Amino acid sequence: MSEKQDMLTPDELAREASACFSRPVEKITAPGGKSRDSVRVHFDGFSVIATQRRFPGRMRLEIEVLKRLTRVGAPVPRLLGQTERVFFQQDIGRDRLSGRLFNAGDISPEDVVSRAFKSLVKLQQAGKEARLQGLVPALGVTQTWVRGLVSTPLAASESYGISPPHLDDSALIRRLVVPAQTFIKWDARPGNAAIGGDGRVIWFDWEHCGRRQGMEDFAWLAGDEFFPLESASVIPVLHDLLVPEDRDENLDYLTYFITFHIVQRLTIIYRQFASDGWDDPDEAIRYDNIGVDPDLAIALCQRGAGWADRRALTRPLAPWFLEIAKAIEGLRS
Repeated sequence: MSEKQDMLTPDELAREASACFSRPVEKITAPGGKSRDSVRVHFDGFSVIATQRRFPGRMRLEIEVLKRLTRVGAPVPRLLGQTERVFFQQDIGRDRLSGRLFNAGDISPEDVVSRAFKSLVKLQQAGKEARLQGLVPALGVTQTWVRGLVSTPLAASESYGISPPHLDDSALIRRLVVPAQTFIKWDARPGNAAIGGDGRVIWFDWEHCGRRQGMEDFAWLAGDEFFPLESASVIPVLHDLLVPEDRDENLDYLTYFITFHIVQRLTIIYRQFASDGWDDPDEAIRYDNIGVDPDLAIALCQRGAGWADRRALTRPLAPWFLEIAKAIEGLRS
């Protein structure tokens, strides 16, 4: 996947789309902003999502993954066509999961979360049925990668100007080095999903999929700044969804991984804040940006403390997360 190609201009993309669907393109809009790889192509009476990737090998893998997942009924957009430079998917609509989690409207947050978790379970089952674990690369399997994950509190401490926690790094690394046997989306953050017209949660953007332990997808979702529920509410939902024979191991591993994933989110949030200041959450949802908002970040710290407190090895991070929250409070003005 080392080769790299230039992105098509809007006019070039319109010509590709028109040729693929045998009809003229009315306009092209960019729901995530002009810099994103996916745009909405409007025809008379319907629209599709056109996606191009800078690395053709990655795009070919994504197309094959979508084909296989569609065949087994996974909650993904239908692949509608492709050319050498771009592929076209079903337009799920503008109702992003991140928006529903932030403002559920007439649906309770618990119901939205339950639907999202069920869709992830179905995705992993579909991936197994489609034998995708034999196609996609292993992710984060080296001790070097895990050591980097465990060291993220040091960088976050420096960013937020607080003392680092005292952790048993060796024991944490041993716990987080896991077999890569399960197909995962990997970046299962709520901005990469939408609520379909039938109420299902549909997941898109598959260029980073791979295989690992399996619970990482649930960590990406429940460890996101737009996710509304504490660990005490998440665990019972997952307890009912996971298969009994692996349930205890999976929930235990999730607790460790999500704790450090939240540290990573807070590090990214600080980096964006330092560059551009605080952002409006509604604007972040509209353009699928990081939720660089003090209230969201403080709530994420509180959820991180709850997850960290569930295990002895991560418990030193519980008060550390609350110190991060205090530091964020000081950055409001």
